[in-house]
Amino acid sequence: MFRAALLAIMSLLLAWPIWASAEEEAVDEESAAEASAQARYIHLEPAFVLNYGSEGRMKYLRTEVALRVTGSDAASRVSHHKPYIRNNLVMLLSAQEGDVMNTAQGRESLRQVALDEVRAVMVELEGSPYIDDLYFSNFVVQN
Repeated sequence: MFRAALLAIMSLLLAWPIWASAEEEAVDEESAAEASAQARYIHLEPAFVLNYGSEGRMKYLRTEVALRVTGSDAASRVSHHKPYIRNNLVMLLSAQEGDVMNTAQGRESLRQVALDEVRAVMVELEGSPYIDDLYFSNFVVQN
């Protein structure tokens, strides 16, 4: 009985490296899948510097925009279309009025509109939005 138990324990110990390597391979595959699905940030550089508003004195905006995407495929597709995305954002931002730019609520609604705009661009060009979110990492206005 003792001998049978000892043999069973020894056989388990001898097979342990096989189990461990199978578990390590499964973890490595999961890590690779998670890495490709991780959030990535695409910074639209250089910063946007433009005038806005339609009445009165010239008003200026300087902002930095980052787009959040998931995965390397989405990042490469969005990066490929940066010029078109920048153009549409310049047109959108320059069409704004002071009441939007000078309040937190206005900036948040502008962020949502800008996100919808860049998603629409990607749907038009690639058939899928690819962009998860849009962030203003800097937002300075001069009235």
